[in-house]
Amino acid sequence: MKKLALLFPALVALALGFVSCSDDDDLPLVDVNTTYTGATMVDGTLYVVQDQEFSITAVEAVALRDNAKAGLTSVEYGLDGWVIGVTNISPFGVSFEPGTFAVGKHILSMRMGIVEEGCSPAVGYYATDFVVVATTEEIPAPDAGTEQGLIKTHPSITSE
Repeated sequence: MKKLALLFPALVALALGFVSCSDDDDLPLVDVNTTYTGATMVDGTLYVVQDQEFSITAVEAVALRDNAKAGLTSVEYGLDGWVIGVTNISPFGVSFEPGTFAVGKHILSMRMGIVEEGCSPAVGYYATDFVVVATTEEIPAPDAGTEQGLIKTHPSITSE
């Protein structure tokens, strides 16, 4: 019984240590706005014409907590799992010619370093379908109300 009495304060202290963790271990809570040119968004899919340049002109983290400040440290762009560009300079843009990719469906991804005041640094990930077409006639009509040139998303976020 004596051993249990000595062990009890240690267990309570250990439990309190877990409960009193600081907010510094929280991950950033952000949305990401991405502006682009040279594509048409239809039902969440980007359509690009094979012989026209596609550009992401800016990527921005938007803090969702009141009065918080958030930002990006870098963005790595991928197409079908291959890295096609990396930048650590704001506004984190990239341009490329879709002509080097086969006509058809691809996956465009962004891996982002994300920071938010009072939170641990994190990595955000976002991917979307990216369809390369031969002519503009192959692009379906966009949905009414779809804001072209801007993707607003809530990326999946993990610790670094």
